[in-house]
Amino acid sequence: MPKPDKRQMMQYETTIKYEPNRQAALDVLAAIDPLQYSRSRNFLDGAVTGLSPWITHGYINVREATQVLMKKHRLSFEDKLIFEFAWREFFKHAHGELGIGILSDVRRPVWSGRYNHQLPDDIQEGRTGVEAIDAGVALLYKTGYLHNHVRMWIASYVVHMRKVHWKVGADWMYAHLLDGDLASNHLSWQWVAGTFSHKPYVFNADNVKKFAPKWDCRGTVIDSDYEDLESIARAKRDTGRERNAPSVGVAEPSTYGFDLESLGESSRRKIVDLRDTAGVDSSCLLVKQFREIELVHPWDLKTCFQPTTQGLLRLGVIDCAFHKAHKWSELRWNFVMAALEKGCEQIWIVNTDHLAHNAAILAKFKQCNVQLSMRTTLNPGYSAMWRCFPLQWTPEEKLLPNPARFQQSFSRFYKEATQIAGSLEEAVHDEALVHQLPL
Repeated sequence: MPKPDKRQMMQYETTIKYEPNRQAALDVLAAIDPLQYSRSRNFLDGAVTGLSPWITHGYINVREATQVLMKKHRLSFEDKLIFEFAWREFFKHAHGELGIGILSDVRRPVWSGRYNHQLPDDIQEGRTGVEAIDAGVALLYKTGYLHNHVRMWIASYVVHMRKVHWKVGADWMYAHLLDGDLASNHLSWQWVAGTFSHKPYVFNADNVKKFAPKWDCRGTVIDSDYEDLESIARAKRDTGRERNAPSVGVAEPSTYGFDLESLGESSRRKIVDLRDTAGVDSSCLLVKQFREIELVHPWDLKTCFQPTTQGLLRLGVIDCAFHKAHKWSELRWNFVMAALEKGCEQIWIVNTDHLAHNAAILAKFKQCNVQLSMRTTLNPGYSAMWRCFPLQWTPEEKLLPNPARFQQSFSRFYKEATQIAGSLEEAVHDEALVHQLPL
């Protein structure tokens, strides 16, 4: 098989430019055709929405997106677009039940052998010789976005063909995705691995040819039938890279936790480091001057584009503990920090793992006799921000009601949630869903 042509590998790159502002998201939303989406979404050049980075970071949410679309299109729970929106809420439902358990096997692995805990260099550099993988890795690094099929193909290849533990791959992909969500990313990798499903997900060259015909995977390890591929998934052997794989691949961009040195000058001017006593003291003096204080985390960026009223102080907040464990690319940091810089008076830096220091911060803010509000989130560290501040949680808007009992499969979740809601029309006008706290 000839070496992949890098120009060919880029032919499925999204044309959407992920600008860190709310209007860009609304413009993309306005152009969506739910019927075309339903017909072509599985193809890499199909009419996918491309909304996920803005939705992940709260520039818009699925409830709002559905309300906007319903003004132009007749939609119901039977529509594929609404079905896919609901997957995001299913993963939050699972996250609320499992907590940090989403980062561990939910079920016993289908293969009892020992998975590798390091990603091979040829995968990391996009030089496996399997074009669907190499092209996907190049796109991930360049754009921070991948079609869902490509995410599944990469995950399947990494886990089942190369015997790498799913969490290693999930952490690596999360670090480079603009829309990386811990629950949807890590549980999707588990679904592929068979630890959040009943069997491993495998794909073959014919599957790639159908949905991404410009990527040629003939003659590679995946050019086989599904029975053979499932046998490989349960075998011990790492299939390795292809014999005629390219010797040169793509350079992986750096990923990092919160880093003051990497920020632009305008962002640095807004930073107040509450890990330092002087930062805490100056912040206490500031908040005393306001009647209402909003904390904005990286998954609630719509708030940054709302007008402020007199007596309102809006502050961004970054938790170093979370980002030490879950690093981001420069693309993603820019996507988040630009909004926080635009909409917040200051950006506070904390570390929710520093328990003794956080107790002292909390005591000082209580002495100021102030209360801060923050949107609920399930992201570790950010969900524990009560360790640092006297908080009042603002509920996250939902499209669907959250079933009282944990539904481990999406089909059961969707069936129960839609039965409770009644109709899509009723769901988007149900004010109770605006005030629903997560589990």
